Amino acid sequence: MIGYVERANGTLDDYAQRNRHLLSDSLSIPLYYQLFRLLERFIFERHLRPKERFPSEESIAAAFVVSRPTANRATRELLDRGWLRRERGRGTFVGCGSHVELTLLSDELSLSEQLGHESRLESRAVYCRTGKASSELADALKVPDGTPTIELRRVRYIDRCPILVSDAFLPAERVPNFGAGPLIDGSLFATLRERCSAPVARCERWIETSEALAQDVADLLQIPVLAPLLLVRGLAYTWDEEPIAFVKSYVREGVSFQVTARPHAEPNYRTVRTLPEAVEHKRGQP
Repeated sequence: MIGYVERANGTLDDYAQRNRHLLSDSLSIPLYYQLFRLLERFIFERHLRPKERFPSEESIAAAFVVSRPTANRATRELLDRGWLRRERGRGTFVGCGSHVELTLLSDELSLSEQLGHESRLESRAVYCRTGKASSELADALKVPDGTPTIELRRVRYIDRCPILVSDAFLPAERVPNFGAGPLIDGSLFATLRERCSAPVARCERWIETSEALAQDVADLLQIPVLAPLLLVRGLAYTWDEEPIAFVKSYVREGVSFQVTARPHAEPNYRTVRTLPEAVEHKRGQP
């Protein structure tokens, strides 16, 4: 048991060292709630597994350089929301959490197509660069780890107000000539269709509540660090059912989504899956 406690505290110390600079008394969000959100992300990113012992409030206070009452209130939030559970005489352990993933259904695949050419939508490219696929990205795109990729970051505006930051990752060998010029009509999918001969047939999307943990994303959205946002993840497929793009979008507060669902003749036409389940399904597993 001592080994588990030492591992938990050591993992928390490393995480806190990287992220405690995000805590600030100058924000309108209470300090205990900022700490709760960081600890929630700490659990969600699976730094600790379910049923593992969670660090004590003293350890949390020391790691994040906050008061014991602040650590206590943050811990109570985690308990109330199911991220932690307490066992009398044993301590506090990681629970199953309250995270829920939803599939976003839409007949229009591209934001540019949804809003049309006469809309108030504007787009600015932050960078378009080459990279290498991480393990997570390689699984999603069905390529080996380290495969060359194209990484595209854009900010989308409506009435000159930033509404989302979009990060797209594409396998370089499947999108020849992608970087030969600016995006066609400001659309990723139009560029894939017209310049790369890789039209997108469908796109699976998932949304979850999150917060602006990265300073660069917060700056682009013109919001404070730790402000709430929606994280929208998507996998785009060609007509050959080949993954062509993995997209992460950070959507600022105040933007809503309308979902339209229609019945289909085939009952299994649409299947709700989490992102890992969709990746496994494409590998041929049920």
